[in-house]
Amino acid sequence: MTETAARTGGTGTRDGEIRFDTSGSTGAARRWFRHPHQMEREVELIGAALAGPVDRVVNYAPPQHLFGALFGEWLPRMARIPVHQAWADPYAPLPVSPGERVLAVCIPMAWDLLRRGWPGLERASSVVALHSSAAPPPTAHALLGRAAPLLRAHEILGSTETGGLAHRQLLPEGQNAGPWQAFPDVSFVREAGTPSGVAEELVVRGPRLARPESGTGPPDRWATGDLVEFSGPRAFRLVGRSGSLIKVNGIKVHLARVDERLKALLPEAECVALPLDGDSLAGEGYAVYWAGRGEDPVGVADVRAALGDFPSPSRLVELAEIPKTPTGKPDRKALLAKPASPSARL
Repeated sequence: MTETAARTGGTGTRDGEIRFDTSGSTGAARRWFRHPHQMEREVELIGAALAGPVDRVVNYAPPQHLFGALFGEWLPRMARIPVHQAWADPYAPLPVSPGERVLAVCIPMAWDLLRRGWPGLERASSVVALHSSAAPPPTAHALLGRAAPLLRAHEILGSTETGGLAHRQLLPEGQNAGPWQAFPDVSFVREAGTPSGVAEELVVRGPRLARPESGTGPPDRWATGDLVEFSGPRAFRLVGRSGSLIKVNGIKVHLARVDERLKALLPEAECVALPLDGDSLAGEGYAVYWAGRGEDPVGVADVRAALGDFPSPSRLVELAEIPKTPTGKPDRKALLAKPASPSARL
């Protein structure tokens, strides 16, 4: 059955803690532990700030992941409201009663399902979507464009290690989402004198950091690996990952900006730029993977033209589809294992 009473999330416990495993798709797989009071605090903090009063949860995020456990299991259990585990039976009709206030817990793959199930959600008095784990797909922006004001949505930036760090409103395509705003219990560790607008790694402190399996308690701080530009004491813009800032032939390249360029100029394709191992002559390099998602095919020449003045990638790889992790992120290991066709090599 997909309509269930909520239960404690996570994949195991130790001394009352809840265990979550990172997948290892972008690094070594690891185990992290959270106390129940950390789970409750996050539900209360984010639920109150973004979701508001809710009568029913529709959960598309598997509960073995922190996001799905928090809002697909802990929130409905704490609020004593029903939850429909849509991740377990994605095509089942949504059991929404007229006038209900619905919370939809979304990862990227959820938005197409949400679009298909929207006629059932139109009976609700309001629908709030929380989105996390990876960038929202075009379907999310399109649905928001036609379903507002009944539907509103928020993105949550965070990880298994940190919990939710910041949020911003998710808007229809073409509208500026603005900077990320930190949750009130999150603080930042910054080098003194760093001016606004300069990229720096996001290092955080807070009471919701998880305990690594090898530690006796949560770390004092956590370096997220995200590169950000602060626009205020508690607001920032994501630039990319620290590992995505590379230097090709002496020229700095932010791969997140490569992704932004390709997304803007090739909306009919899904594109991913990833760093490659360094080359003894050219220095660092990167690869671009893409898969068409419209009727108009996208070829190597289109990708090259869209890249414009960016240094050329070492590899271009066209795929039938971009492989994803269970939470909807591009699967880095699977992508890097894909060979480039002779015509796509630069």
